[in-house]
Amino acid sequence: MSIARFPFWRCAPEGGEGRYLFPITRPATVGPPEHPHVMGGAALAATIDALEQESGQPLLWANTQFLSPTQGVDELVIHCEPVGGGRSVSQWAATAYAGERPVHRVSAALGARPGDSDTQFAQMPDVPRPDDSHSQAKPSDPNGYDDNLVGQLERRIAHEDNARGHEAVWSRSAAGFANDAGWLALVSDFFLGAHPRTRGGSSLDATFRFIRAAEPGWVLSVTEFAAFDRGVVHGSARHFAEDGTLLAISSQTGVLPHTPFVT
Repeated sequence: MSIARFPFWRCAPEGGEGRYLFPITRPATVGPPEHPHVMGGAALAATIDALEQESGQPLLWANTQFLSPTQGVDELVIHCEPVGGGRSVSQWAATAYAGERPVHRVSAALGARPGDSDTQFAQMPDVPRPDDSHSQAKPSDPNGYDDNLVGQLERRIAHEDNARGHEAVWSRSAAGFANDAGWLALVSDFFLGAHPRTRGGSSLDATFRFIRAAEPGWVLSVTEFAAFDRGVVHGSARHFAEDGTLLAISSQTGVLPHTPFVT
């Protein structure tokens, strides 16, 4: 297994004017070595990194549309621009390009308004802990290899009810990365695969709402599918630290595969 020892979704300023370069390494991809493509969550994490650098503010939420394939892409150039907001919270837009071709389009808000008390309403469900004997290893992924993005996580199923469209999975970074906005955006993109019918599907969009960061460790992703309809799946997830702290909320729409991947 080849584990990345640096946050592989980081990007660097490229020529100013809100331009950032995201070099694509194997851990940011899924699929076989001969046909890798950038995992949507990795591209979203890179765009979040670019937006936070450009704005100087922390992420509140981001929505991305997956516009075009990324097979064989060596780098993405991310263009960031402010589009509104005030001094505390700003609104931004970003587009990721492969050459001249736009592949992802992102809308986001960043910032914070201090002064209000913090309240958490969402509660983590009572499920087996990651070291509990009732937790099972997540089945192999159709796009997963030891050295690509799937190999960068440890994942264990705590609860699965396919009839109701529910799944709860513990995951953590194999390299010990902190649970920051970028890493949690990566984790949230494992939405497709939380039900056997969705394995091998492709995402149309993703919305990621960042609550707070946490130290390295396990994250419980509680996914609830709402519907399969017209060949797509709609659903949402909540992501909790091991102590029950809510870290992020996410949702997606994805195209169902013609033939689901069967383990």
